[in-house]
Amino acid sequence: MTRTRGLFIGTALALAACGGTATSDTNGTGPGSTTPPATTPATGDGWVDGEPSFSGGDGSAPGDGEYDSTEAYSATDAPAADMETSKGGGAGGGVVEPAPVPEQGLRAGSIDDNDDLTGFVDYLDRITSLGIETRGIDPTGRILVEVRGANGLPIDGAEVTVEAGGTRVATLRTTADGTVRVLPALYGAADATELTITSGGSSTTAAPGSTVRLDVAEPGGTSGPIDLDIVFLLDATGSMGDEIDQLKTTIDSIATRIGSLESAPRARFGMTLYRDLEDSFVTATYDLTSDLGAFRAELDKVRADGGGDYAEALDEGLAEALTKPSWGDPATTVQLVFLVADAPPQIARQVDVPYVDSIVDAAGRGIKIFPVASSESDDQAEAVFRQMAMATGARFVFLAYGAGGAATGGSTDIDSTDYEELALDDLVVRLVSEELAALTGDEPTPPSTTQPPVTNPNGQ
Repeated sequence: MTRTRGLFIGTALALAACGGTATSDTNGTGPGSTTPPATTPATGDGWVDGEPSFSGGDGSAPGDGEYDSTEAYSATDAPAADMETSKGGGAGGGVVEPAPVPEQGLRAGSIDDNDDLTGFVDYLDRITSLGIETRGIDPTGRILVEVRGANGLPIDGAEVTVEAGGTRVATLRTTADGTVRVLPALYGAADATELTITSGGSSTTAAPGSTVRLDVAEPGGTSGPIDLDIVFLLDATGSMGDEIDQLKTTIDSIATRIGSLESAPRARFGMTLYRDLEDSFVTATYDLTSDLGAFRAELDKVRADGGGDYAEALDEGLAEALTKPSWGDPATTVQLVFLVADAPPQIARQVDVPYVDSIVDAAGRGIKIFPVASSESDDQAEAVFRQMAMATGARFVFLAYGAGGAATGGSTDIDSTDYEELALDDLVVRLVSEELAALTGDEPTPPSTTQPPVTNPNGQ
């Protein structure tokens, strides 16, 4: 399989920046939804619905309607040492303790599934054949659309409409590199042989699987400070304790480096936490703020607890991360979500906003979702995370341990030759720098340091 070497981003991500057929309407309604997710700006900095209690996770076994992915399939069961039968300190024997974070710090690798779409489709087909469930997203026939300004630089936040047979099926916004990804099946156009793509008065037709470019009259890029909103979506269940603690220690250096980038972004940071049903809270959101000190103080309070089974309330967490923070204007703001997690969502549970709907919402607003797979991740988690990244134009990121492997599932198609490893601080700064450099035409800030490989904390 051919795959472009990815950039790496460590779990420090979360702090780094700190500083199926479906239909969709023009407001970003997700597949199967009757009303579009409504953004609810907060009135000021702080916890949107009140500060959560960080203790008191139930840790019990799955209840009615909950999904325990350790029993969902057998073809590629993860080793017992990597799976949690009771996360967060639940009672009973056989509890697998979270893997300790190496003193040398976390390292990670990443891949971009948009660089090898055929390989990604084959991967999803194989995962499905093994009985591993996801909320179906069919990327077949993806159309890559690039919108450029009169000066040749990309247009960030440009509205792109998609029509099939004269009917509008989707309205998307470009990300910082001026691109959108049209997945025909995701918008109810799987049978269309030709789609009409329009932005800024420029229009073209595109066949499934093609790449097209729209040139518009307005200038692209930016000559002034860039508005940057970053929301960290954190799995706050018991198994994530070491990762969350490690993230806390990296905020100062990474935020300082992002603030000193040549593009001098006006950055705001927020976070959404999630656990699962029966825990002391299911979701909680700290609103976007430019006050790094205040954000850091609240992040320092976060404690990992709860999570009675392996899968968690990721559907609910992602939906809240997109709707509760006071996101800036998508036409003028680079918007990123960093999901740091080690488990998939509760696929078998009926939820108000499945993650597929949230992906459509994010794509409609030009928000990239960067999942960071942590040490407990299995095949199901990897597949879901890669769906999120691919559909929104982001990279799938995973912790890596040199010769010890990486935080991917047992049936992954990612080989050690497909990626490199870097220290988290460098990876995160590089990732954010790439987003901003697309608009300024500058070269991304290169990594400043490297670290020696570390041992996989799971001992593999």
